Amino acid sequence: MSEDARPDLIEILNIAVLEATVRNHRIRRANPAACALFGRPEADVVGLDWEEVTAPDDRERLHAQIRLRMASGRRRERMMVRLLQPDGNLRHALATIVLRTDPDGEEFFVVHLEDVSEEIAAQDRLRLIVENTPVSMFLVDRNGRVLVSEGTVVPEAAAGLREARASSIFTAFAHVPQAMSIMRRALDGQRVHQVIEAFGRHLDVHLVPIPGPGGQVASVASVASDVTDLHLALASLRARSAEQAVVAELGRRALETRDPAELWERAVTALADHLGADLVRAYGLDADGERVHLLAREDRREPEVPTGTQRDPPRSSAGWVTVPVGRPDRPLAVVELHRAPLGSQEHEFVHAVTAVLGSAALRFEMEGEIRHRSLHDGLTGLPNRTALLDHLGRALHRAGHDGRRVGVLFVDLDGFKAVNDTLGHQAGDDLLRTTAARLSHAVRPGDVAGRLAGDEFAVLCEDVEGTADLEAIADRVVSALAAPVPLLDRPITLTGSVGLALSNPDLADAETLLNAADIAMYTAKRNGPGQRLAYDTGMPTPVTANARQKLTRDQLKTSGADGSMLSLR
Repeated sequence: MSEDARPDLIEILNIAVLEATVRNHRIRRANPAACALFGRPEADVVGLDWEEVTAPDDRERLHAQIRLRMASGRRRERMMVRLLQPDGNLRHALATIVLRTDPDGEEFFVVHLEDVSEEIAAQDRLRLIVENTPVSMFLVDRNGRVLVSEGTVVPEAAAGLREARASSIFTAFAHVPQAMSIMRRALDGQRVHQVIEAFGRHLDVHLVPIPGPGGQVASVASVASDVTDLHLALASLRARSAEQAVVAELGRRALETRDPAELWERAVTALADHLGADLVRAYGLDADGERVHLLAREDRREPEVPTGTQRDPPRSSAGWVTVPVGRPDRPLAVVELHRAPLGSQEHEFVHAVTAVLGSAALRFEMEGEIRHRSLHDGLTGLPNRTALLDHLGRALHRAGHDGRRVGVLFVDLDGFKAVNDTLGHQAGDDLLRTTAARLSHAVRPGDVAGRLAGDEFAVLCEDVEGTADLEAIADRVVSALAAPVPLLDRPITLTGSVGLALSNPDLADAETLLNAADIAMYTAKRNGPGQRLAYDTGMPTPVTANARQKLTRDQLKTSGADGSMLSLR
């Protein structure tokens, strides 16, 4: 086959090849693969200046490369070019340029173009992903030098990675010991996944050792992502869960505990622990909203002054958070915290705690009222029979341990029924309230006066030396009751009979001691109104004493029309 008949490999092979003159840079030949790369038919490609098919930004660089090659005498060059298509799109090609001379002595370039547009596009897409997500990737050699890095997870970290390309990661990041520690572990062959704190952020770091030909670690591939927002969200979730647990536990105790002081102590401690407050205190309020007593206090401040010196900052100073407890229209208490300003979630926590305390305070208040009513006489406010017997039982128990004695006065008004019958029950109630007040003032401080039933009262006297002490108290009671009482604009003089009983081995329980005083009172009443008498064993038994209840009130005698005195014969 003749040489002219041989097939042109440039035309046959699907390889983009063109020829361009050195003199004027015009394309004098282009095969179909090159024309496809230019996006033009051969007729449009041949004769074009090389500059007309390259990106404008690349032309000066291309000319500089050609001048350098011509000056140095280099016959081959590889370079990246961007080819401009008629529709304005760019194709990236790796150009291998060879300088040749044709038989006529004219120099020309033979250019082989390899389309790398997809590879460049993939790199660009990867770069866009890395640069627009909180991720940084880098490769570190065994000496700590950064070989390549992409991404800007944290600006300060990106600057350090650029510095480490010329120096070492151990020099650029010497001020981040936690990061250097995990890098050394990776260089020792460990795969590391750890969240570290650096540059004011939380970074999730993956380090993968890459072995070299000899099996030793040659480099470490690293990926770091910014998980600060996730860390903060998880921290907030954990804090909220902890808050809910605290509130739930306080709620449980608020329903179960019988000791308000314990609940208040737990609440202020929980507030101090969870909020980091240096001082938390709670005060009970009176009906006017004034602080009346300290309920609980938690002080976490360092001692600065001698013990006992007041060192609380004034309530008007900055840093105080004050939250009322109880009904909005009538707070029962107030909680005060001293610390830096609270966030919205912390405010919610404080209000949740105080809501629990408010419900508990209302519960304690209602239970207190119910308990008070169950143990106190509704008319006079004095302890009732149940409460008095409870007081008396506990007093006798104490007396049994310390050798002291307990006395009881049993008081019954003389002629009370006549007041009700002649002046009405309202007057009788007024008389009972007056009697209760006079009894309370006549006895010693610490003695307990109570109403048993009807016009019967009793007084519990602890720490009594003997019968003489009880008689002295009884004399004051008789005198106090004998003073005239104004009822319906008329003075009424009503006396009282008093029975005395002192504890001893035979009178060692509450019911027995009270019954003994009742027997003594009954005997005193038989002796005449306004008498007092101490119990002795010769008096009628409690069974006989019950006959007192059967006495008719026919024995009651009123005085003249002026109603100046009522007495029992």
